Amino acid sequence: MIIKMIKSLAKSVYLLPIRMLASKQLPKNNHIVFLLSFPSTSDYILSKLADKYKERLVICYTNEAKPLAESYQKKDITIYALDSIGELYTKVIPVIKSAQVILCDNYFAILAGFDFKHGEKVVQLWHANGAIKRFGMEAEYAKDGTSFDRKRYKNVYDRYTHLVVSSEEMANIFCESYLNDYQILPFGYPPTDVYFEDNIYPGSFLFEQHKHKKIALYAPTYRDQAEQSGVDLREMNKHFPEGWQLYVRVHPHDHKLKKQLVGLPSIKQIPEEVPLSTVFNQIDCLITDYSSIPFEYSLAKKDGKIIYYCYDLEQYEMTVGLQRNFKEWAAPYLVSDIEELIAAIKEENDYPFDQFNAFWNTFANGHAADQLIEWIDEQYEN
Repeated sequence: MIIKMIKSLAKSVYLLPIRMLASKQLPKNNHIVFLLSFPSTSDYILSKLADKYKERLVICYTNEAKPLAESYQKKDITIYALDSIGELYTKVIPVIKSAQVILCDNYFAILAGFDFKHGEKVVQLWHANGAIKRFGMEAEYAKDGTSFDRKRYKNVYDRYTHLVVSSEEMANIFCESYLNDYQILPFGYPPTDVYFEDNIYPGSFLFEQHKHKKIALYAPTYRDQAEQSGVDLREMNKHFPEGWQLYVRVHPHDHKLKKQLVGLPSIKQIPEEVPLSTVFNQIDCLITDYSSIPFEYSLAKKDGKIIYYCYDLEQYEMTVGLQRNFKEWAAPYLVSDIEELIAAIKEENDYPFDQFNAFWNTFANGHAADQLIEWIDEQYEN
């Protein structure tokens, strides 16, 4: 408990110089600032913003997103490293302070150090189209955190002004998770625009060798080291139905699952560098658990099916937390062991996504990026 308190205090101390530097008044400019930490989900909207705004776009990135940020630097887009103290103090803080529109793809602690009082728009784009796991103040880690932690989280959430969402349900989840009311931008989740375009599936060559089989993709959510996947891939593969080929998408840090695959050459992997959006329409059955992947797959593969393989449901609900109605709406496709999983794969009944998309993708129409850019333009006209 003492170590936990020390770490919490250290994070609070980190914000002190940020608050001091951010308190200086700076003239506003026409920059659009993008706080980047999820390259796989943010690249699409960044490409649109870069084409539209060019030198007006400034990307402030975390280490995980450095390669993507550097690719935009080659296109003459200004980039600054959030993890560099020098750039944080001399570049990042001034550019955020002087911007009128700040876009975020995640939680950024730095925002707690700013006191926006001049009509700045801080827009949460997020990095998922829907939610099964609890997050924000509703997550179990937040409830178990120190009072300093909870105050710091809430200070960040209080800086957001707008949410870009695909549904009323996701808007409600955000407001409940962040304990706040926000202005909603019902544009749809920008990365889903690609599912309304033609010829977006260059990854389909992966399945050429299995073109006479149905394709199942197992893509579990990421668990930290203490909770890494407890699934037995060998057992799953042994009972997999004839006429099906099992593929797996492994999170880069899931070393336990990677180790299992070494001895199972009959299970194929979808490489990390292949975006799932480019292969979704080739997947006949998506097997996942608490991931946000279903909310995009349902748009890409209208005649596909989703199975939620939640072997650790009760434990996960206690340690991470699940959205209040997940077990109800997922019930027909929710399984807890390999026997139930295989039976669900073999079922021939339809899995229509019309109702699912009407609930989770209400606003998705292929024009989210255009609507967001139009909205940004309006902020600078006023």
